[in-house]
Amino acid sequence: MGHDRPSSVTLPNGVEWSVPAETLRARRGHDFYPTLGQRAAIPPLYSTEDTPVPDKIVHLHYFGAGCMDWFVTELDPTCGLAFGWAHITDSEWGYVLLPELESIAHCGLVIERDLHWDPKPVRDVPQIARIGRF
Repeated sequence: MGHDRPSSVTLPNGVEWSVPAETLRARRGHDFYPTLGQRAAIPPLYSTEDTPVPDKIVHLHYFGAGCMDWFVTELDPTCGLAFGWAHITDSEWGYVLLPELESIAHCGLVIERDLHWDPKPVRDVPQIARIGRF
């Protein structure tokens, strides 16, 4: 993500979390982490619990080889813990640590951030809507 994020932050429990360098930036060819503006627009964890699932906004999309997708609806920008919908071998709502996704490199393939993604409600995301797991 470059220069717009701190190199480290102290979490509420006193643990310091260092924002990792993008180890696969050269292979990916673009920033993995969202921009500061994108991060600011994503609701914090647990803040959309009362929002009906079809109305939640998917702010980020990450994808990998095959049909792997991660759709982010909430984010803790201090540590990169995100909540959203994922499809790897099955589909489910849950949490993912973005620094872990960034470091995945299997058989020369990496996880990428969809640079052309526009935030939209869950009901308008075909990959989620066709599964119907609202």
